[in-house]
Amino acid sequence: MSNRNNDVFQVLVTKGNLAPLAAGGNISALAVGQIGAFDANTNVSIGAATSPMPRDIYFAVGVNHAGGATLADVRQSAGQMIQRKGILNYSFRPHTAGRPMIVEVGDYLAQCDTDYGIKIEFRNSKIQRMQGTVQFTKSYIVRTGCCDACAEGCNTADPNELTILLVNAINGDDDKMVIAEATARTALTTLTHGTSVNYAIDAVMTLADVQALITYNAANPATMVYSNIKLTSVPLTAAKFCQVNLHFHRFLQTHIEVSIIDGFNCSGAVTVLQELVQEEGSSVNIKQKEYHASAWDHAGPYVVSDTTGTPMDNILYLTVDGQFYDQYILEYDQKSMSGWLEYENPLSTIFAIPEADIATRDGLGALIDAIVVGLGFEALADDAATSNVTATVVEPATGSKAIDKDGLA
Repeated sequence: MSNRNNDVFQVLVTKGNLAPLAAGGNISALAVGQIGAFDANTNVSIGAATSPMPRDIYFAVGVNHAGGATLADVRQSAGQMIQRKGILNYSFRPHTAGRPMIVEVGDYLAQCDTDYGIKIEFRNSKIQRMQGTVQFTKSYIVRTGCCDACAEGCNTADPNELTILLVNAINGDDDKMVIAEATARTALTTLTHGTSVNYAIDAVMTLADVQALITYNAANPATMVYSNIKLTSVPLTAAKFCQVNLHFHRFLQTHIEVSIIDGFNCSGAVTVLQELVQEEGSSVNIKQKEYHASAWDHAGPYVVSDTTGTPMDNILYLTVDGQFYDQYILEYDQKSMSGWLEYENPLSTIFAIPEADIATRDGLGALIDAIVVGLGFEALADDAATSNVTATVVEPATGSKAIDKDGLA
């Protein structure tokens, strides 16, 4: 018996940008990679215009695991059927690219012969898996140089020196969990400031040009110019695997909490320039869903040999490595009688469509819209039509999208 925390589900992965099978066909009419919806009682395909819509249906996608173009098998939606009256949830989520977190440390001053430090707490899936909620932090400590000969009591250093020291200290860390870069605190020009190129505010600078600012400031104490430090988190690398991904992490991006510690006193500010976004719809994530679904589908619960401890090569993946997928998700209850009792099993089917396959995406959306009409759900084909097909685009679920285009029905 399953429950909502661990429901039985199926993943149907399409390919070839084929429209769903037209109404009136049978399951053998499916092309490889094509999806279709069928009347569970007659096994005849249905379409968006089918009327009346059958009470019980199922979905199937054509399969040829040898890579050929001839239909050899099908993969069907979770459960013996989908009872339309039992559909509970319907959603659409386009592929969205991930992006790192970016934090700026800026507006700091510096003194000679003084310790300065930046402390960074790192949070990602791997760290939490290894040590739970115990903080994982690193501190980067540097010391500015001694003061040059000057008036009694003079101990002011050029903040650009601190920029160079901290950037080198952070980038010298062997773990490479964050990238430090110098940025222009104000607009800079080659003619005035002696840099190799002109820089707009917040533009990334070379450390050689930061050194050029130190030279400029020494000669122009009345118009001194400074730099800041930009910190960009480094994501986990998606693991390559054969059959079973022992190092799978659903969330790859790393969250960073940055604090300025020793030396800064009342100067310096930490500003979040970009919040991280976790990727959704990557081939690694879809493949992992297929891995879990295979336990109650074709592979069974045993995927590793008792003798060798290695995968038995019995999982048949439809996901294409390196592809990006949009997803429709249907959740539903299946009611059945056994003896004197009535059972209600929660099930779900995930439809994964390559992001560029607009014909499949829009056709399947229109078909599911027609299946759920009258059940209180908003149509989602129009939501899907607003999604971007560029793999590098970040698509927020809220904010820039209106409620009627957010992918939730």
